[in-house]
Amino acid sequence: MVKKWVVMVALTIILVVGCVYESKYIHSSFSGLINSLETLQIEITENKEKIDTEELITKSYNLHDKWHKSIRGIKCMIWHTGVKDIEVGFARIAAYVEENEYADAYAEIASLIDYIAHYLDDFKISIENVL
Repeated sequence: MVKKWVVMVALTIILVVGCVYESKYIHSSFSGLINSLETLQIEITENKEKIDTEELITKSYNLHDKWHKSIRGIKCMIWHTGVKDIEVGFARIAAYVEENEYADAYAEIASLIDYIAHYLDDFKISIENVL
């Protein structure tokens, strides 16, 4: 009888520790992306008429590359449809910046920030997420 309780408690502890680790990892990865998106949003706002500079185009593509690097560890933890939606958002941002479409680029960045923020809410440490 005692062995069963020890096993159950050990499994519960492993489950909770795993959930905490998953939440922290996703939070740190997505928080960095949100900060980068907010920085890009500020930079394109500084010169609304000319956002297709080489510097901003490079930054938008670098942000997309940063997403590709961080996704390797995240793919096993989040829904693949969400990964696809975020991927499409980064591709649109890069295209809008390259085409000098300020309003579309700004809206896409704001939309992607909101989408990622909702992901962060889904992976907060809570009883619902543990169970």
